[in-house]
Amino acid sequence: MKTASRTLQILALSACFAAQMHGTFSMPGVRQALRTIESASSQSALPPTVAEIAKALAA
Repeated sequence: MKTASRTLQILALSACFAAQMHGTFSMPGVRQALRTIESASSQSALPPTVAEIAKALAA
């Protein structure tokens, strides 16, 4: 389900970007939407394991 949602988001943003490039309409919220998507995808990353934390502390 995540893949379908992400694909729809990409298609929607691509359509908005194409319309913006052709000067069809102005979209002041596109940058904010991209930031929101980026923060959502970075928050869904798996937390580090104990081994990764120990390795980072040892370095």
